[in-house]
Amino acid sequence: MGFTTYKNTANPHVTIHRDGCKQIKKHGGHHQYGQGSYGHHETYIDAKAYEESTGLPMIDCSFCKPGQ
Repeated sequence: MGFTTYKNTANPHVTIHRDGCKQIKKHGGHHQYGQGSYGHHETYIDAKAYEESTGLPMIDCSFCKPGQ
């Protein structure tokens, strides 16, 4: 299983999701206004390292609970 990070620059934060999370799919993996970007990571540790490197507030998705 992989993980997807969502980085939002308009509402500054990075969220980690499990690949296939319905919260990603509800927007089709794209953001209408270009303020968000998605990245794929093989492991939760890789996703967490990316998240920390941005310096933005960090969130684990409350629906798919990637850290559990």
